Amino acid sequence: MRHGYLWVLLVLLVACGAGNHHKAPPASVEETAILLKYLEENGNLVNSPYLPALINADVVYSNLHAANIHIIDLRPADQFASGHIEHSVNVRPSGILDHFEHMIDPFGFDYIVLVCPNAMLSGYVNSILLMLGYRNVLTLRYGLSSWDRDIAEAHWLGAMDSSLEAKLETRAHQKNPAGELPAIATGYSLGHQILRARAREILQTTMDHVNVDKTDVLEHPERYYLVNYWPRDMYDNGHLPGAIQYTPKSSLHSSQYLHTLPAGQPIVLYCYTGHHSAYVTGFLRLLGYEVYNFPYGANAFIHHTMRTTQSMLRTFTEEHVHGFPLTGKYPDAGTQAPGQEDRPENTPVVGGC
Repeated sequence: MRHGYLWVLLVLLVACGAGNHHKAPPASVEETAILLKYLEENGNLVNSPYLPALINADVVYSNLHAANIHIIDLRPADQFASGHIEHSVNVRPSGILDHFEHMIDPFGFDYIVLVCPNAMLSGYVNSILLMLGYRNVLTLRYGLSSWDRDIAEAHWLGAMDSSLEAKLETRAHQKNPAGELPAIATGYSLGHQILRARAREILQTTMDHVNVDKTDVLEHPERYYLVNYWPRDMYDNGHLPGAIQYTPKSSLHSSQYLHTLPAGQPIVLYCYTGHHSAYVTGFLRLLGYEVYNFPYGANAFIHHTMRTTQSMLRTFTEEHVHGFPLTGKYPDAGTQAPGQEDRPENTPVVGGC
């Protein structure tokens, strides 16, 4: 009996020891502060002119055979199989770090292009890769909606809405008082270690988890800390009810207004198109904020204003749909889409929005 008791005790001790060994580290604001300092000292990308890092569909198409590029399609496998850009590979966000670290030499390409249906998920993933140091990664502007009409109708064209024309609020709302950063838990103490651990964690996601539901925000704005990511003059001309203005490419710095974002409340960001806010969503999630992107930005509620008063890069129309071929979409005709015999002239890579 005594031997049996000792054996049970030994098993319990081993089990307890194994549990302690794998116990998750406690969440710490200090970790977040280390990560924030590291990001600000190594590019400060979220406040730089570089974001959003976008490339137009005609540039990608004209360089498919002429340039050293690598195209990564982030969609689910069934969507990829139904039609994709020639020579692209299918990698889900959860596998993107393994792809970069073990499957390719990322710095061996002139540039790497991420694609999804609308550039919301690809912009989010791109922001994380850029902050990890992969500075040759770009997002296909408007996603595959700018490539293929069917995809455009299911995403960008289908999302354009003008229902809030002349209904926006003009009263300004004040930012929160400065508070603490969120707490994160990686167990590391160096900035680059924390960054990689956080990147792997927040890349376990899908488009539905990156984007917020537009209707819920419009019907229940009190549930969110709603960030208007526009210049002040445009904000003063009209914004979503309850939205608080943060100036793009300057305000989300530790010396500015980053600390006014609430650590314990869902945050929603919106910009003109959803491109820029997708990048900022990635940055803020690295820091532990519960933040969501408002897909399609202002084009989802004042599309007419955006189309008639803003540059072509701040809206989406039929003119943005090129109708380029997708491999697998026309299996009986190779990769050639109807009416696409010639490739366009090469044009420069275009960043920003």
